[in-house]
Amino acid sequence: MTKGRPPTHSREKLLEKGIELFHQNGYHGTGLSTILQACKVSKGSFYNFFNSKEEYAVEVIEFYQALEIDRWNQEFAQLSGTHFVKLRKALALLIEDLDCCRENVGCLIANLSGEIGNESPAFRQAMSRATSRVIKLMAEDMQICQQEGCVRTDLPPEVLASLIWDCWQGALLRMKVDDSRAPLRQTLALLWDYILPPATFKTDRDFNKGPHA
Repeated sequence: MTKGRPPTHSREKLLEKGIELFHQNGYHGTGLSTILQACKVSKGSFYNFFNSKEEYAVEVIEFYQALEIDRWNQEFAQLSGTHFVKLRKALALLIEDLDCCRENVGCLIANLSGEIGNESPAFRQAMSRATSRVIKLMAEDMQICQQEGCVRTDLPPEVLASLIWDCWQGALLRMKVDDSRAPLRQTLALLWDYILPPATFKTDRDFNKGPHA
């Protein structure tokens, strides 16, 4: 049997390009014609994979988060120290990475949440799933840190995880407004030096000096 021509594009390639386009232009700033041109596919080929631009965006969100979680796990595995220390180091590195890509600054999920989070049930559900997934993973991290004795135990790990997420998202917005990494650095220092550790946890950190990886 002879094989047919290999496809010049795939669902994964289309989703990868979607991450790039939505990062640069946002959802509303990225028209279907722009997507088709950037992906080098016809409208018919696009609709073979996705029923609509909205469905495409939802799958881009899921794909992006899966990539980010994989990347986080790989980088986290390279760090040393307690789980609590490794989390701080990983977040400090993430802050630096965000600053290195000014045109794509911030988390795509956070950016799209602000732009389209309330526009349709599909978008709300996609954002809710993405947020819940991160908070669940962070809660598992907080539980490990509590077992280490590095994090307070008077609050459930799920509550602490939600607090970290909310503080981080707010700091991301301030970073864009101020065009500075200072809000993220200050948030990291406040959480890791003052809010998360138990009262008996000894630290020589000085909040006014900023966080230290």
